[in-house]
Amino acid sequence: MERELLITVKKSSYDNEKIDREIEYIKKLFPYLESFETFTHSTEVLDLEKHKVVNTMPRLKHIFNEGIQKNNSFIVSLN
Repeated sequence: MERELLITVKKSSYDNEKIDREIEYIKKLFPYLESFETFTHSTEVLDLEKHKVVNTMPRLKHIFNEGIQKNNSFIVSLN
């Protein structure tokens, strides 16, 4: 997956090698930051038909694997 990342350098002592190391470190972190588990911990999924928060992992995976259907109403919000 392509990403755009802006890295600001505050110190003039950063050379290209140091910046490249930082970029590689960030690339190693992305799979953990973008995992489904991280997503479920940082957001809330609200089932509007049942009027409750969906918080069980199997149900959340089912909702996202199934996709949004016309007869289902969900809200996804950040915590």
